[in-house]
Amino acid sequence: MISTLLGLIMFLSTLYYVMFLSHGEKFTGFYNQSALILLIFSPIAVMLISRSISDLFSALKAVVTMTFMNEEKEMTKVANTLTILSKEVSQRGMGALAQHRATIRNPLFKEGVVLILNSFTTDEIKHNLIAKTNIEHMRLTAASELFEALGKISPAMGLLGTLVGLVQMLANLSDPSSIGPGMAVSLLATLYGLVFANAIYIPLADKVSSHSEKILQLNTMVLEGVLLLKERKSSAHLRDVVSTYTTVPKNQQNHANETTEKAG
Repeated sequence: MISTLLGLIMFLSTLYYVMFLSHGEKFTGFYNQSALILLIFSPIAVMLISRSISDLFSALKAVVTMTFMNEEKEMTKVANTLTILSKEVSQRGMGALAQHRATIRNPLFKEGVVLILNSFTTDEIKHNLIAKTNIEHMRLTAASELFEALGKISPAMGLLGTLVGLVQMLANLSDPSSIGPGMAVSLLATLYGLVFANAIYIPLADKVSSHSEKILQLNTMVLEGVLLLKERKSSAHLRDVVSTYTTVPKNQQNHANETTEKAG
């Protein structure tokens, strides 16, 4: 309810500014403050009417995480760690996991190791990790849908700005100096709407959707790897399983084996 109220206030305030407080602006080419303010704030305001503030912050968090994360490198790193741990567990028992727990950065992987060390059953581990995987996938899917919605709203807000600009222009035909600003809002609002939709929001929606699928693939690999660790399967078997999700370069496999031999 708070997000809906905030969205309504933001939208009405933005519309009021464009309609009644922007008459003094001059035509300055491809920049118009009123049209820019309308296209920055009004799509977000409309989105908040139907969604929560937490959805917006979750989407922004997804973009930041996606920007600084290389999914392929993360998958390769996790695959190498799973192979190393599998070999150590087969040689030294489950106590070997405790020594590596602090070095594991992937949150789902770390959660799985903690569950193993706390003697959870295979079914309990599977249930917990699947639940966390589904929650993260739903969060990223919601973020993608949010940016897709912004991509649909922006051209509509651009059309709204066009109509407001036309009304301002027609209402001041007797004053030639007022025609330019009204025409600027009318034309540039449509331009800004198309730019925001097709150059920012829709590409972000596609990017987050692709990131979501890669993270789901990574989490599924982690899930299977953790369950194989719990069952103390051989490192060769585990390597065959994780290879279906990613191809680990041979030089990295050799490095992993050397690390395992030194640890042993």
